[in-house]
Amino acid sequence: MATQDSRIKIKRSTITATVPTVPSSNDHTDGTWIATDIYKGELFFNQADGVLWSRDDNGVTCLGGSASLTIASADVLTLNTKPITIVGAVAGYAIEVVSASVKIDFNTTAYATNTQLQLLINGAAQYQIVFNNAVLATSSDTFNCVGKLAVAGTNIVENADLQVTVRTGDPTAGDSDITVFVNYRLIPA
Repeated sequence: MATQDSRIKIKRSTITATVPTVPSSNDHTDGTWIATDIYKGELFFNQADGVLWSRDDNGVTCLGGSASLTIASADVLTLNTKPITIVGAVAGYAIEVVSASVKIDFNTTAYATNTQLQLLINGAAQYQIVFNNAVLATSSDTFNCVGKLAVAGTNIVENADLQVTVRTGDPTAGDSDITVFVNYRLIPA
């Protein structure tokens, strides 16, 4: 009787913050492999987090992740005192934002003060992405930010959440929901 020695080429996880691993052997049939072990070139998709991984000669690599978060207007009004996590920390990794977009679902009143929306790592000295005027919108609109300016101070911190916040103080007035979209990669610590 012949033995078929095949593998699933895309593994999936539904558990938040699960990262694939390098196996202790090169044979998935020898009984040493765990559920997160992958071969070189194999893909691993964490569907709970929206993160795609692979393995190369140097180990496990994050190919990219994406997340979105709709922030109700009541929560926008407290974004400085109560930042909201859009990407949770992954042990042993730092989050680097590649691009981001903000969509304003305009209601009736524009936000007034403290409207510089930022993507900031919890504990970092500087933001990774800033939207200077997006929150001031007086109609429904979408704004994107692909590139970032270099800023002085630490803006990437390992083992920390990526948060949406505003600079200086909480916004005033305003009654529109905001949706933030982010594409990112995880950098090994």
